[in-house]
Amino acid sequence: MIEAPSLEMYPCQREISLIFGDIDSVGHVNNVAIARFFEEGRVLLHRRIGELRCASAASRMVLVHVEIYYLAEVEYPGHVLLGAGLCRVGRTSIEHRAGLFQDGKPVAVSRSVDVNTAAGRVGAEPLGEQYRNAARRMIMPSC
Repeated sequence: MIEAPSLEMYPCQREISLIFGDIDSVGHVNNVAIARFFEEGRVLLHRRIGELRCASAASRMVLVHVEIYYLAEVEYPGHVLLGAGLCRVGRTSIEHRAGLFQDGKPVAVSRSVDVNTAAGRVGAEPLGEQYRNAARRMIMPSC
């Protein structure tokens, strides 16, 4: 069983309103929509890191791994609360953690890895020290 940290453990949080297009034929929010919510969490983290490092240009991070654990059905209509944070800042990559909550209960959790790349080059590139310092501020206390 995967552990779902409480929403307060995540340094970035956002409310997401559910739309009719998010549901499947039985009225539950579908897996594609939930994956999109976690993508929004990764984007939120990258934007926050950019703000912390006062950088106008974003790093060229590429998603290389994602896991999603579905813990409960998400009901429409309504909203979900998304929490996102980092678990690890490596030499060339960062590891995300995210949780999705509805009515105060965890409904899904995700773990993913982004790798830093450079245009025109193959493979991973080292993260700059300024990026690493900013990213460390997004590490969750439970990691």
